[in-house]
Amino acid sequence: TVLQLVDAITEGSAKDVVISFLDGMRLEEMADYLAVTSPAEIDPVEFLALARRERRFDLSPYSFLNSLGVDNTLEGYLFPGTYMVSYDANAQYLIEEMLRTFDRQVTPAMRQAYGTQNLSLHEAVILASIVERETPVDEERPRIASVYTNRVRESMLLQADPTVQYAVGYQDASQNWWKVPLSLADLELNHPYNTYVIEGLPPGPIANPGLASLQAVAEPEQTDYLFFVLDCESDPPGRHVFSRTFE
Repeated sequence: TVLQLVDAITEGSAKDVVISFLDGMRLEEMADYLAVTSPAEIDPVEFLALARRERRFDLSPYSFLNSLGVDNTLEGYLFPGTYMVSYDANAQYLIEEMLRTFDRQVTPAMRQAYGTQNLSLHEAVILASIVERETPVDEERPRIASVYTNRVRESMLLQADPTVQYAVGYQDASQNWWKVPLSLADLELNHPYNTYVIEGLPPGPIANPGLASLQAVAEPEQTDYLFFVLDCESDPPGRHVFSRTFE
């Protein structure tokens, strides 16, 4: 009845909590957000331990994680966005919901497109996480994806600054997980995620990409670009200049 509907809606709103994760957050940033907001019964320490796979967590319901290495965390697969959970939801419930959302959002067509480019799902998520951290401009993402797929095809170093930022980690001075600017010493850091040093893709994603970046890797622009640099005069800011050559 109408009265029952009114009761359900009003009581339901009092029992639900809204949690919002931004595209491109790394696991630690998600945990930091949970620590500040303290939503439901979600313990940020437990969330991070489960996401890093430091605690037992059954991944068998998520077939897209079957090929995930034992050393890989859930970085990249905790789909960002807004979630409404009940007041008694815990960290495991939230992670399960984020994984289910990833499975829904990354469609069979997108996964087929990754395969057409000789990319596994894991490799595609790695690339999407780099694309996510490179630009705030959605329409640029397919072009940036093309640069990195071209570099992979040419067996070039990716030389992606966000991978170095991921390797360097938290900065006490700025209280930020993404160091800006990077130093020359940072670019020479001997680390498996530093794509200025290692060949090919890093061993895992560097953040949790949104749908636009995942779609960009599925459908990159067809270009011969191998380089891009920030356009300091762009309006709005954040856009890049693309080129075939370093010069």
